Amino acid sequence: MAEKRRVIIHIATSLDGFIATLDDGLEWLPEASELEDYGMEKFMQTIDCVLIGRRTWDIISQFEEEQFTEFERHIISRRTHNAIDFIRDLKNKSGKNIWLLGGGILNGECLQAELIDEIVVTQIPIELENGIPVYGKYGIHLSDSWKRDSETKFAGDITQIIWKPVTSA
Repeated sequence: MAEKRRVIIHIATSLDGFIATLDDGLEWLPEASELEDYGMEKFMQTIDCVLIGRRTWDIISQFEEEQFTEFERHIISRRTHNAIDFIRDLKNKSGKNIWLLGGGILNGECLQAELIDEIVVTQIPIELENGIPVYGKYGIHLSDSWKRDSETKFAGDITQIIWKPVTSA
């Protein structure tokens, strides 16, 4: 039997755990460059599907170029989806990994439903003091059921931490 697809949250946060300002602002995020893409090119080779919360889509759809056209792309809205069942079904289909691009509410719901297989947080050295938490109403911290797997330092004090669930022995 084929291995289940993995769902990975791969997201940038402020040092204090926010993914956007209260007005959905992303101006504080640095641009990737030819010299440093923070591992995105390598990551993109491992996925073939992107799940995007509707509010997140409202923001990124305003960019000049249409985003993620090379992937199976789903915009998740409570009005049209039962996100948890939909993602469970996607995990059982053949394919590469699935990128959960959030936002915070969707991240938190999927985390609570134990659908997440890995979390990659790229921390930008700025404190927003308030904003949209990375895990929605569940906040900015992971439970003890997650462990830090690795950490990579980039220029400009940017740190990427990979979290994996603690597995029982």
